[in-house]
Order: sequence, then C-alpha cells, then structure tokens
Amino acid sequence: MGLAQRLHDETKSLHTAAERSGVMQELLRGTVSAQTYATLLASLRAIYAALEAGLREVQRRHPEFHALDSAAFARVDALEGDLSALCGPPSSWPRAHALADAYATHVASLVTDDPPRLFAHAWLRYLGDLNGGQIVARILRANPATAGLPTGFYEFPALADPRAAAAAWRSALDAAPIDAAGADALVREAQDGFRRHIALFEALASRQVPVSSPSE
Repeated sequence: MGLAQRLHDETKSLHTAAERSGVMQELLRGTVSAQTYATLLASLRAIYAALEAGLREVQRRHPEFHALDSAAFARVDALEGDLSALCGPPSSWPRAHALADAYATHVASLVTDDPPRLFAHAWLRYLGDLNGGQIVARILRANPATAGLPTGFYEFPALADPRAAAAAWRSALDAAPIDAAGADALVREAQDGFRRHIALFEALASRQVPVSSPSE
C-alpha cells in the first residue's frame, strides 16, 4: 500500500470527526458568522505561513524531496486577500487563535526535528483544500447568509486542473525516499494534525469566539 493511501485509510475516522467539528459544521451549513470566519482565516494564515516557510526550507536543504514541491498550492496570499476583503487593513485583522499559533510552532519545529513529517501537514491541508474545500466554497457562495464572504482561499487559479495536481502530488509522495519507519512517523503526524484541527475547529465555533482584538 502506498503512503498516500495509508494516510487516507489511517486518518479516515479523524478526518470525518474534523469535518463534523465546531466551525466546520457552521461552514457546511452556511451559518458561520463573519467574525468567526475572519478568525478562522487568521488562524489558517498562521498555520500556512509556518507550513509554507518550512516546506521552502526543506526543498532548499533536501533535493531528494524536490518532486514534492507544493509552491503552486500556496495559500498565504489567498488568505491575506480574503482577510483584507473582509476586515480591511492588517491592523484590523483578528488574531489567530492560540491553538493555531501552537500548531504553527509545532510545524516550524519539524524543519530541523524531522523534515519529512512536514509532508503530513501538506497532505492534510492542501489536498483537503483541493477537494473538500471546494464543497465548502460552493456552500458559502450559495447561501444568502454567507454569500458575501470572500472565498479566494478555496480558489487555485494557478492550477489548470486541481484534481490532476493533487493526484500528481500523491504519486510523488508515494515515490518519495521515505522508509518504513519514516512512513509510520508521517502517518502518526497526520493523525496528530487532524487532532489539532478538531481542537481548533471546536474552539472556533461561533458560540466560543469572543470579540477579536486587532493584530498589533
């Protein structure tokens, strides 16, 4: 069994739980508030900033992983565009949730601790954006209560065929020079990533999101 298939199979229950957690349920029902959505975007921005910086560094240091280049999937610029459209200048953006900051710190630590484990988070985030994220975007646009929310985060204009790009990345992951122990560690890392998402999504549910202070 390839690593990509292992990741799918061995995180399936956690993936389902994440989809049903907190703010994700609000997104899928089209009931998320603008305030909660802004805090979600800010939290994802913190995570992606750490992930994308880490992936660039791994690509620089480890040429054996060049086939796993994910620059075309990068989300920070799209998230910042959505935050600007929703909240105005950066000084008005809400802070990322503390759980997102902790997740970002963990992701950044992998660059030196165990670089291949970063690909677990790339798999979790980017392939989710390219697949399930498209469903979320359609719901937000179709629901009158959320139709005005910006959805650039879910758009990949640089990719002619997002599904083909996702399939190619999965194939590159299967072919990557990762041994059995490394594959086990990567699966555990993906499982931990989903648990972190579940905790964050629960914390971001509208009933739990306080009035956000602007960023310093």
